[in-house]
Amino acid sequence: MVSFTKTLGKPAIKTNFRVLLSLIICLLITYSSLAQEPLISSESLEKILISLATRADNFERSLPDFIAKETLTQETIEQKDNKVLEHNITVSRLTGRQLEITKKGQTQLDFQEIRQVQTINGKVVKVDRFKPRGPQVDGVFSSILLSHFASLDQKDYNFSLDSKPHNYRNRPSYLVKFTSRLKVNERQYYFFEGKRLASQQEGEAWIDVETLAPLHIEYVEKNLPKNIQAIVYSVDYAAVELGEETFLLPIEATSEIQEKKFINRVYQQYSDYKKFSTDVKLE
Repeated sequence: MVSFTKTLGKPAIKTNFRVLLSLIICLLITYSSLAQEPLISSESLEKILISLATRADNFERSLPDFIAKETLTQETIEQKDNKVLEHNITVSRLTGRQLEITKKGQTQLDFQEIRQVQTINGKVVKVDRFKPRGPQVDGVFSSILLSHFASLDQKDYNFSLDSKPHNYRNRPSYLVKFTSRLKVNERQYYFFEGKRLASQQEGEAWIDVETLAPLHIEYVEKNLPKNIQAIVYSVDYAAVELGEETFLLPIEATSEIQEKKFINRVYQQYSDYKKFSTDVKLE
């Protein structure tokens, strides 16, 4: 009887030890994983929004005049079979200038874009001023950043912070979600075919964990014009050197307008930034 009891007792002790060892290993793995993840809380969201407001409020007045290469890819796609009906690539030299306009004793800043077309579908052309056809993301250089994250404009949105860590362009990132607040007296608006419409947005922004700079902003319009099924915008930002300073500027942007039968899509790429000065000669 004693021998039988001992025989049963030994496996029971071994099993309990294995279970305990497994639990300890799981706890260590969980702790290690949590230790590597950034702490995400309501305090984190407040910190992010304050940092973004400071960046946006200072950005507009600090941005110097510059030139850049813009590559504009425009497509018209048939909804039914996803067939590309039109595809054009326009390469332009873009000059960006921050103009000061005084109205009723108050000085306002107005960002001006001037394009000098270099090639269309690979063919060299010369056009002094050029207005691209089709939809484009307006305000990629300042307005989109300001209209979402400037201290005054943050009041137009409800913000939330995703509880999980993210990664964008190989950078650890926070994911901030936003929706337009209702009844904001049409402070936020956009133009479609010359008509002004109140903007009601739903979107997301990926924010660099280390620098708290926006890496990517994307959103959809909820207040749509007649016969339009969807309007989607996105902008990617990166640190760009202009002269001896570094600025947050767009490197690409995408806009898409979906109609009942067609999708109009525009992809904008920006590169070769240079500070506009007497040292830069326009040919």
